[in-house]
Amino acid sequence: MKTILIAHNYKEDSFAVNSISLAHYLADQGNKVIFISYCPFFVEKETIKKDKGEIIICSWSSEKRPTTIRDVIWFTKLYFNYKPSIVIGHFVGANISIGISKILSYNKTRTFSYYHTLTEQISLDNQNRTKFKRKLLSFRKKLFYKLFCDRIICPSQLAKQDFEKNYSSKKGLVIVNPMKDRFLNKNNIGGNKIIISFLGRFAVSKGIVELLEAFKIYKKNNKSSNIILNIAGSGNLESEIKKLIKNELDIFYYGALNYKDIDKYLQNAHFTIIPSKTDALNMVGIESMMNETPLLISNTTGLAHYLEDGKECFKFDSNIEALILLFKRVEDNFVKQSQMAISARATFLSKFSIEKYCFNFSEEILK
Repeated sequence: MKTILIAHNYKEDSFAVNSISLAHYLADQGNKVIFISYCPFFVEKETIKKDKGEIIICSWSSEKRPTTIRDVIWFTKLYFNYKPSIVIGHFVGANISIGISKILSYNKTRTFSYYHTLTEQISLDNQNRTKFKRKLLSFRKKLFYKLFCDRIICPSQLAKQDFEKNYSSKKGLVIVNPMKDRFLNKNNIGGNKIIISFLGRFAVSKGIVELLEAFKIYKKNNKSSNIILNIAGSGNLESEIKKLIKNELDIFYYGALNYKDIDKYLQNAHFTIIPSKTDALNMVGIESMMNETPLLISNTTGLAHYLEDGKECFKFDSNIEALILLFKRVEDNFVKQSQMAISARATFLSKFSIEKYCFNFSEEILK
């Protein structure tokens, strides 16, 4: 039996469901899994017993981000209590859990940190940071990867390339992010409109502004077009987006959706569009394919690498001119949509299942 620590969120309404699934998979194999949940916050420790192993769920010393000396002291006590041989860290929870484990184990604990966001994406979405601050944060992260991490888990080949380029390291390991299969059935979409839906953060890197500008130009030049555009999400560009779509009859704004409403939103579209300028993978795209909705996806996302143009998606470059041509391609080839939907679901099952993710991850960390 190995003792494995995972620092993430113990919640099923997000990407974190993958860490929960991995924890149960590892425990079912006879391992002890310590799961430190930042959100939700567990006041009392909870234990889930398995036939062979167990999962122990707890939270940091407070509900705040684990960045203080108090959190270091709390984790030090937890480390000596369980002495994990493997540590997997996500986001800010990785810093203390991985760093302290390496130090206290005299470098014996094997550590895996996630590389969720591309460097260019961080730069685009944090343009208010000074150049000095960006360099400082990058240098700090470079030291962390070099001194404390055995492998860096990259959710796509693009993420691995980005990591190696920006951190001059060969520690990157591609394990493609999965999605829990929630699909039951899909209703036929009525009417004579072609529905294209966007779901995501309203951020510069997501290409949402260019999407709206291109759509407005296309509709102006193609009065008989049957395409309508749905927009859902939230972010710091929200006010700008509302101005862009004001008085637009073929753009429908839904704002931030509850997680329980995402599947219905994606299923009620003929295509989900992902116009990202840069993206490590793109979980919305995987959710869309899970829901049997094909994609319109930019070439600068990690997910595009795993898809075939004309099969489960139409690919395009993330700029206004290419988006305008994309809308024309969608209308000219709409007869292919139903088969693309079937292919999208099949691709999800073959490449992005939870079962495949857990098997691949456990094979790596338990070897």
